Amino acid sequence: MSQTQGNPLAASEPWNLVAAGYAETTMLVFEQFADEAIAAANLKPGATVLDVACGPGTLALKLAQHTDKVHGIDFSESMLAVFKHKIEQAGHEHIELHCGDAQALPYADATFDAAFSLFGLMFFPDRKKGFAEIHRTLKPGGSIAITSWAPVDESPAMMTMFGALRAMKPELPQPQRSVTTLENPDVFKQEMEAAGFRNVEIRRITKAFPVTTIPDFWEFMVKGSAPIQMMKKGMDEAEWREKEKLALEYLKKELPDLPTELTSDAWLGVGA
Repeated sequence: MSQTQGNPLAASEPWNLVAAGYAETTMLVFEQFADEAIAAANLKPGATVLDVACGPGTLALKLAQHTDKVHGIDFSESMLAVFKHKIEQAGHEHIELHCGDAQALPYADATFDAAFSLFGLMFFPDRKKGFAEIHRTLKPGGSIAITSWAPVDESPAMMTMFGALRAMKPELPQPQRSVTTLENPDVFKQEMEAAGFRNVEIRRITKAFPVTTIPDFWEFMVKGSAPIQMMKKGMDEAEWREKEKLALEYLKKELPDLPTELTSDAWLGVGA
């Protein structure tokens, strides 16, 4: 049985659907986590690096400022199209993209000095294979930096988003902790070590995000959230507008004093 069986975010459709809005919103949020991952990797001049599940380039575009060559792989053609456009805008000539399955990387053994995955590997149907493939393609002593969300109930930003979703669709279950996924730091460490990584350390990262107005915050969530986009796709316009009112009412009650900040917690797994 796959480790993410039944998880729609393990397929490319939600990410193709959300690609443009994700790059406009969520990518800006994730940049803070990308900075932490890059700092932890201690990259050396002239490094060749890999970004697994690279999306629209959140981390890889930053990596391009520190390295000689960046390879990005993702299974979402729409995400990669957004990324390609950003590469052209920035004039980068040392980023190479590949659309494919990161559980079977199209690279030779011992190719990279460092590898990253920013909130991507955690969705893989077979995480163990994902970790093993990264280890195979790293040079001896090459570094890895992987981010994954901490439990939802430890992140006010996440709890607020899921609360709005449940206001729209009350039959959705409350988010539950999972001891078998990367939100469990012990599992995170065990899976990295089982793939062959050494000196593994799992660090907590907490980032705060500003909320200025309810409409702006909701628009930000709708544009950048794959689960919300999938929900919207399943409704006609009239139904969506009615459900949206319920989400906005929930947010007004949940966030009465604005402006404010909401935090999100993540784990950063590093090793070599």
